[in-house]
Amino acid sequence: MSDYVTLSPEDVAKTLGTSPWWVREQARRGRIPHLRVGRGSIRLLPEHVDALLALITVECVADEANPPVTASSDLSALGSTVKSLAAHRRRPHVSGDRRLS
Repeated sequence: MSDYVTLSPEDVAKTLGTSPWWVREQARRGRIPHLRVGRGSIRLLPEHVDALLALITVECVADEANPPVTASSDLSALGSTVKSLAAHRRRPHVSGDRRLS
């Protein structure tokens, strides 16, 4: 008899840095192969994890027409704007919003 190593959605999620719910959802939607054991318990083989990684991997293709994007050191564009601060002030249910100036 062969010994199979199966992984729980929790194990896979911990490895990938995501939630177990997300791993289960990918299996439920049929996006990745998986095993159903017992009363619908989802288990994954290492090959299934490889298929999941292939699904979520984003390839970066750089050529002369599309050079690779490099991050600039000026991140001020990511800061709060007047409009975003006003929107937060209108939402009293969000903690800390009244302290914004």
